[in-house]
Amino acid sequence: MPFLLSRISLLIVYVLAGALVGVVLIHPAVLLIVWVEVGRLTPDAPALADFLSNRLLLLVVPRHLHMTLAFAGIGAAVGLGFGIATRSYLEASRGLRFFREIHGEEIPALIAGGETAEVEFKSTMRWDLKEDRVNKALETVIAKTIAGFFNAHGGRLLIGVADDGTVLGLENDYATLRSPGRDAFEQTVVGVVTKCLGGDLCPALQTTFAEIAGKDVCMILVQPAPRAVYLTDAGKLHFYVRSGNSTRQLDLREAMDYARTRWP
Repeated sequence: MPFLLSRISLLIVYVLAGALVGVVLIHPAVLLIVWVEVGRLTPDAPALADFLSNRLLLLVVPRHLHMTLAFAGIGAAVGLGFGIATRSYLEASRGLRFFREIHGEEIPALIAGGETAEVEFKSTMRWDLKEDRVNKALETVIAKTIAGFFNAHGGRLLIGVADDGTVLGLENDYATLRSPGRDAFEQTVVGVVTKCLGGDLCPALQTTFAEIAGKDVCMILVQPAPRAVYLTDAGKLHFYVRSGNSTRQLDLREAMDYARTRWP
């Protein structure tokens, strides 16, 4: 109850502030537009200061009270809408932050448990450790793993971790980005999924990070997809599914049979 009352009180503040804005700012702005139009049509139009002062003084005349209430109502509606939008954004941000904190705490335990049907490790996303250079073909490998989780029952992809569980970090990948850091890395993941699998699937992904021994690790939580997910590579479509602790490619007939049972 106290929480609900505080939310209502805050919305009332937004409404009152909006009503004030309606009278003090929106009304004069409308009058300014009217003055410009009058000036175009009437050669002897009054000066802006005189026009505004005369019109604004009418706000305190009782028979023009409806005009004051109208602009106050418009401002109040704007304030209420802004307040609701602000509250929704703050709650969504708080929920996402809580999600990331909770799932970020899982990362050390997942690494210790090794790769499983629902956990996969990848050393990097685009930096080739063997050739010591950027290799964007590795992005397709990331997309393949995510597609396998999409088509199965979901899972967690940890980037910055070697197959044996050694934490390698994301510093090499960060260095390949225009704005090195977690935000740019997450945006790159979204870009890879959009390009290779389809932008409609991005809401089914959640990304979080954890710092382990001074090194960043990224975890991509993949939810089961509502449709069959095909990976587009060099103009061709490929179907992958998670099988045990690996990702397996199915041929056309296998993919069709699997899709019929997975998404009846």
